[in-house]
Amino acid sequence: MTENKALGLAPLITPFALSFYGGFTHMSGFNLDEGIISFITLFIGISLSSIPVAYIYMFFIGGRLYGIFKRKKWLNFYTIILGSIFIADIPMLLIWPFAAEKSFYLTVQLFSFVGFMVGLNYYFLSHYDQFRNKIKRLLKIN
Repeated sequence: MTENKALGLAPLITPFALSFYGGFTHMSGFNLDEGIISFITLFIGISLSSIPVAYIYMFFIGGRLYGIFKRKKWLNFYTIILGSIFIADIPMLLIWPFAAEKSFYLTVQLFSFVGFMVGLNYYFLSHYDQFRNKIKRLLKIN
């Protein structure tokens, strides 16, 4: 898969990452205590609001950082993951002086996890052909 396709598809994991983190940390509505309808409603709401924001971050902020890393030949697994975590945490760094402590730490963890998942998704999508060929060689599939 080309880098452009991977850049276009990577932010689509955002609502799944948010929902997974919400369920893992037992946030109200995501732990299914209030029922499946509540979860589906929250998931649809998160999808409608988070995907456009993820694309804005990816193309305007992440694209520039990606271009800098690519020109300097610094692109590897670690720079993609750490760069995407940093990009996801930019709004948290801006509101940090004004934030309440308890909710701020939870939000930073949430945004960092989403950035990690988007970066991981981009890395695997951009290297999909290499991974597929390695698996075929391991399993000796033509």
